[in-house]
Amino acid sequence: MSLKFWLNKPLAFAKVWQERGLRSAVYDSLKYVLWTGKRLQAKQRYINWLTAQQLSPEDVLNVRADVATWDQAPTFSVLVPVYNIKPTLLTQAIESVRSQAYPHWQLILADDCSPSPETRAVLAQYAKLDERIHVILLPQNGGISAATNAALEQANGDYIALLDHDDEMTIGALYENAQVIRQQPDIDILYSDEDKITQKGQYVAPFFKPDWSPDYFHGCMYTCHLGVYRTSLVREIGGFRPAYDGAQDWDLMLRLSEKTQRIHHIPKILYHWRITETSVTSGAEAKPWAYEAAQRALTDMTLRSPYPGYVEETSEIGFYRVRRQLVEQPLVSIIIPSAGTPMADGSRSHLENCLESVVKKSTYPHIELVVVDGYDIPPGTLDKVKDFGVELIRCDEPFNFSRRINAGVAHSQGDIVLLLNDDIEVITPDWIESMLELAQQSEIGAVGAKLLFPNDLVQHAGVIIIDGRPGHAFYELQSDHPGYYCATMINRNYLCVTGACLMLRRSAFDEVNGLDDIFPLSYNDVDFCLKLHQAGYRNVYTPFAQLIHHGSASRDAAVMPEELVTFQDRWQTYLEGLGGDPYYNPNLNQEHASFSFEG
Repeated sequence: MSLKFWLNKPLAFAKVWQERGLRSAVYDSLKYVLWTGKRLQAKQRYINWLTAQQLSPEDVLNVRADVATWDQAPTFSVLVPVYNIKPTLLTQAIESVRSQAYPHWQLILADDCSPSPETRAVLAQYAKLDERIHVILLPQNGGISAATNAALEQANGDYIALLDHDDEMTIGALYENAQVIRQQPDIDILYSDEDKITQKGQYVAPFFKPDWSPDYFHGCMYTCHLGVYRTSLVREIGGFRPAYDGAQDWDLMLRLSEKTQRIHHIPKILYHWRITETSVTSGAEAKPWAYEAAQRALTDMTLRSPYPGYVEETSEIGFYRVRRQLVEQPLVSIIIPSAGTPMADGSRSHLENCLESVVKKSTYPHIELVVVDGYDIPPGTLDKVKDFGVELIRCDEPFNFSRRINAGVAHSQGDIVLLLNDDIEVITPDWIESMLELAQQSEIGAVGAKLLFPNDLVQHAGVIIIDGRPGHAFYELQSDHPGYYCATMINRNYLCVTGACLMLRRSAFDEVNGLDDIFPLSYNDVDFCLKLHQAGYRNVYTPFAQLIHHGSASRDAAVMPEELVTFQDRWQTYLEGLGGDPYYNPNLNQEHASFSFEG
């Protein structure tokens, strides 16, 4: 750390001492030291892990010997648009390709009329040094898309790989891609995990990504590096569009994903993205036009889809909310199983509180309220509930959440079904619209909301399955914390969402035969979501529907072990076939769904 850093610490200590006293100054200093120590430990832990992942010289020889035995080896064209970059950084980028363990590549460097003679000198040097390197000198500056398209024209590889002129690929990057393609030759798009390189050459900020997640992708360009694309498919859609410079790779991927769903995620760090003063990684101030281009690309995507809409910025730069127009105004049947239990303060029942918040706070007008009980709602509560215009369905049998939901759905009329616990209270008035924007889409199954405890901590922001055990993502995180790469603040795909507030189309509900009554209390919602996933639907969490979940803390302890065994027996083979939860990276904490890296 710099001398300036350490000189500033006494000044900060003195200021806190003056304003809040010696005890606060000492406490803040100790807290800072502990926090700094943990950060340094985490950085070193990552460096140790990354070093262990890299191929040794012996590994490289083994890779090349292995590849030499292949009957068919995919070829890669690495495309690098170049403009006025420091010679040292350009050299490092080029050398990261030349050092690849996998030998079947060509490198195409398209110089976008750089005024720097040093840049062109490096290009000329490498063009003579290695016959696999091709240099294009463009006569005038046309922007990053034009330069990349010029490189694309000369690509003769089966796939293209995109490399920025100051970034680096890991030594095994192309080999990892080649192995996947060899096993799955119909794959059209591949992307990997990535990290960043500081100006001091340190590897930081690893991004361990989920498998292909369209709704998360519509909120952020998470696939990014390393991106590998089938060359013929890129040419088929017309390559890169100059009007979207700054977000040209996002625009490309948006259009490609409309053509193919053969998309594969490699959960390994294969790319180092350099942080410079002019790169997007350094902040929004570096390239504001890139963010404007991103919004235009996303807006265009909605206009090409059956669900047109528009794009809103979020509080986090580079992360967006794609709003979809409601194609229709369908009736939403809200199914609420209840026993009329009182709230903690005894003032009234959870059911009354829930119904009042839904009726008085919700802005969506077309709703049907269906309450399902077991003849256990007290008469006084029942009289008050009827004032909300509910349809009451009574079940004369022991409590079984699944059966009560199914009974409520069977007696309801709406094309959209919304499962809702009776201990829920509305926060965002347009919560139904926010969920319906997603649930109306034919490819989407269950849509879950952001549920908060009364103390403003997260109860639900998606469900992760680790080693056959479902768990809440970001459990008890502060409600305004963005989570891992803003996962709590934008739409995100998960295998499962909680049934405490879950919306879907009736047709999808019926297709998978509703909830299974062999799960009377626990795991009925995750079982239901997995049935939807197995049927080909994707499930989505949205933070733009926020509600309070009053009673969840007390019911979490009531999980029945025999139901977990039943759940695991049913889904073990399917989850193993998926390679684990596809929306939770295997490099992240495998003890808890914390999204933390433990190395």
